[in-house]
Amino acid sequence: MRQKSRLRFAPALFAAFSLFAVSPAMAKGDDSNGGFAHDASDLKPDSRVVYGTLENGLRYAVMKNSTPSGVAAVRMRIATGSLNETKEQRGIAHFLEHMAFNGSKNVAEGEMIKRLERYGLAFGADTNASTGFSQTTYKLNLPTVGDDILNEAFFLMRETAENLTLDEEAIERERGVIASEKRSRDSINFRALIANMGFLTEGSGLTNRLPIGVDETIATMPRSEFVKYYRGYYRPENTFIAFIGDVETDLAIEKIKAYFSDWRPKTKALPQVKLSPADIVPGKIGYHHHDEILTFVSLGSLQPYVKWPDNKARRKEGLLRALGAQIVNRRLDRMIDTGEADFLNGSISRYAPEDTVDAWIIRLRSGPDNWKEALAAGDQEIRRALAYGFSQVELDEVIARQRKAQQVAVDRKGTRKTYARLEYNYAKELVDSFANERVFTSPEDSLARFEEFVAEIALEDVERVFRERWAGFEEPVVYLATSQKIDNPEKEIRSAFLASRQIAVSAPENQKAIKFAYTDFGEPGRVEKESYLADADAYTITFANNVRLNFKQTDFDADTIGIRVRVGSGFLSMPEKSEELRRLAENLLSRSGVEGHSADDLQTLFAGKNVGARVRLRPDNDALEVVGRTDPKDFADQMNLMTAHITAPAYREQTAKRYHEKMEAWYPTHKASPMTVAEKELPRMIRSGDPRYGFSDLEAFLSPEIQDVRDWIDPQLQNGLIEITIVGDIDRASAIAEVARTFGALPERADNKGAFPEMRNLEFPSQPAEPFTYYHQGNADQAMVRVYWPAPDASDPKDPLRMQVLRSIFRNRLSNVLREDMGLTYSPGAGMFVSNLYDDYGYMFASVTAAPEKADEVRQAILQVGEQLAAEPIDGDVFQRALKPIVDDIDSSLQNNGYWMSVLRDAQTSGYGMVRHRMRESVLREMTVKDISVMAKRIFGANAAVAAYILPAPDENDEAEVALISD
Repeated sequence: MRQKSRLRFAPALFAAFSLFAVSPAMAKGDDSNGGFAHDASDLKPDSRVVYGTLENGLRYAVMKNSTPSGVAAVRMRIATGSLNETKEQRGIAHFLEHMAFNGSKNVAEGEMIKRLERYGLAFGADTNASTGFSQTTYKLNLPTVGDDILNEAFFLMRETAENLTLDEEAIERERGVIASEKRSRDSINFRALIANMGFLTEGSGLTNRLPIGVDETIATMPRSEFVKYYRGYYRPENTFIAFIGDVETDLAIEKIKAYFSDWRPKTKALPQVKLSPADIVPGKIGYHHHDEILTFVSLGSLQPYVKWPDNKARRKEGLLRALGAQIVNRRLDRMIDTGEADFLNGSISRYAPEDTVDAWIIRLRSGPDNWKEALAAGDQEIRRALAYGFSQVELDEVIARQRKAQQVAVDRKGTRKTYARLEYNYAKELVDSFANERVFTSPEDSLARFEEFVAEIALEDVERVFRERWAGFEEPVVYLATSQKIDNPEKEIRSAFLASRQIAVSAPENQKAIKFAYTDFGEPGRVEKESYLADADAYTITFANNVRLNFKQTDFDADTIGIRVRVGSGFLSMPEKSEELRRLAENLLSRSGVEGHSADDLQTLFAGKNVGARVRLRPDNDALEVVGRTDPKDFADQMNLMTAHITAPAYREQTAKRYHEKMEAWYPTHKASPMTVAEKELPRMIRSGDPRYGFSDLEAFLSPEIQDVRDWIDPQLQNGLIEITIVGDIDRASAIAEVARTFGALPERADNKGAFPEMRNLEFPSQPAEPFTYYHQGNADQAMVRVYWPAPDASDPKDPLRMQVLRSIFRNRLSNVLREDMGLTYSPGAGMFVSNLYDDYGYMFASVTAAPEKADEVRQAILQVGEQLAAEPIDGDVFQRALKPIVDDIDSSLQNNGYWMSVLRDAQTSGYGMVRHRMRESVLREMTVKDISVMAKRIFGANAAVAAYILPAPDENDEAEVALISD
């Protein structure tokens, strides 16, 4: 089953393996009827989805969704992954996924991506795939839905499903790419994650079948094994296709039938492999050590995994489990907020990877020197819940949160996205529901069922289920991962646990009712001026106290209102150039709550409401920002809270103390990998040592004090210019009235941001004789090469758009040369920095992870790619394939609240967002190859590149120690 574990492994840009993939029985091919979860359930499926099965056994789900309009998503899930590999095939499922992009019967090697780009699908963002333990999923996001692109999408999916050529030479070329990907992912933290998985699933063999495979088989698997695996598992009865988008369901089904009905397997099916259940050993102790990892300790109750069908009874039990866990999580949060905690963070979660075990784990992160106290806190908090249960007040709070989430789902049902990166989207949810054998129900039915359950639930029910799930906690499994070296870990961990067991627990204190203190800010403000921006269908409003409001009403996201409050001059107003001061300030402002209410108080006060705010003090942002999202019903409460963050900031000693403890725990890990070293060193390097970027030593992190933050921030909050942007599903009169009541009622504000000329100066470094060199203490076979070129600033708004297209061309060329031709890396990256805050400063860069001994070769290859782009004509087809995905995204972006928030955020100050919006479409549609060639020569032809290497530290690599200790 897909887990909600906090331990996750992010997918790569192009083709990735997924560590925690779904693995229900259906994925293993042992569902007897070959149907869908709702066929055998008392839960009713969402009527918007049309399900079907072709005669050959292929199953599909089709859903019409018009948000945004004119786009669609295709997902093809094959029910096979690394669990089906033989010992000689380890890694073949993931390798095979790569081969899908390396030629098929009707598509020559190297042409699939090009074909997709010609239809406007961006490399990586829209064309992607992932491989897990039990599934391989291919993904296409379609920027348009004309007949030609639908035919192309389904044609390419069919090619992938049945017609891969698996050319022997292509396999040989790809071996180096797979090895590079494996090397790039093999970090200290990844090894710690696998060690933890091995501890919890010991006896199942799960960690012997990681999707990335092993070096020996990656390097040697013959073509015959690929063919055997491909023909044995890529079969219609193992295939599920989901199509979601702005297309009538009948047409989508017609396309699926046209392209897949005649698919017939050519060989006999191979069996789906089942793992053995994990060994459950009460009192088992595990230990993992490395000098560069963060410390965490966990205690768990392990039970055999039992598969249950998805029905109302199981949903109710799931709700009861969730409510108990959420109550304990709130207790942990409260301990942190009040300063009672001996840990940095903690939570309960279920852990059931690939059906090998059913575990409930309490996991707490701490500093390396106080893991014993964290262990005791986790042990005692579970025992407290088991002994004394919960209070009705606690239960009411978590029920209120659950109810609000269900109500929001109903309200936003019609405008949830077809596909998206970070928010709920139908493409992901449909595939996940199928894979998990979970009925995809409508939001209305889910809310009605929730209310039915809540009416029946008593506090005793929640306590009973909690005790059932934590049965066996008399002898929990205990696991410690830490940077602290322990000579006898079994003895010391067990001793710490037994010491905790000697401490009796008492009943939790009753919570006191509180009321939000910030609802009256004075006489509502008067509107001084209002203008209509016709080309944005938006308004700018200025109040008598100089507070500015930028407003746009949309229906893109039903019952959703985004709010951004920009105050003062933010990053530019710092009294000194200090990244350490900025970080302390942001932590104090974002985690201290407000003067009259702690952060924990705010969670309780607004439980059951769609109210919350984040305070941001980001680099390269000329304002402190308070951001939030709400709905019309809770809009007034949301505005009260955001105004309170400005008028009553809290600089709590406890927040600063907790921040310093986190820094002390985190700082020693900053050399754990090339990427962590890059985050520390390179932002400062590429700005000629500017101390507002990157960071220095731990002492510098701990040196700023609360008064330093107050001296900087208070004048900004009390007097700084305020510009508010509201975009979403609310009418103008209501938005103006609430701003008038809150921010408009404040004393008069400044009407300018201030110049801060010294803070606007950034310098690109001079080209050194040799690359800058830094060292990491992670895996000895990993290195990073970065090459930077100075680039234009944003004074001409056309330049960032041209740089965006050039970056795409540059990235594709790097992939062709370094990945396909030379086999030196898995996924070369390209990026850019440009800002309207800094004159004469910007850059473009390449970032490549490679073997340390190849660093010079990689750098020379990167430089050569840049030189060729500067000196040689850019091919017209290459240009169009880079440009078209960007142009095709214009229409979708215009239906996105986030886009309009960025456009309007500074509409009454710099106005840069509106300037760029007004010219974006014409500049992109009129852009020529010549424009990009001129930009390439300007950037890559100046002979000013600056390179940096991040190499393994000589003789300083510390091998991880893993111990699985049992009685």
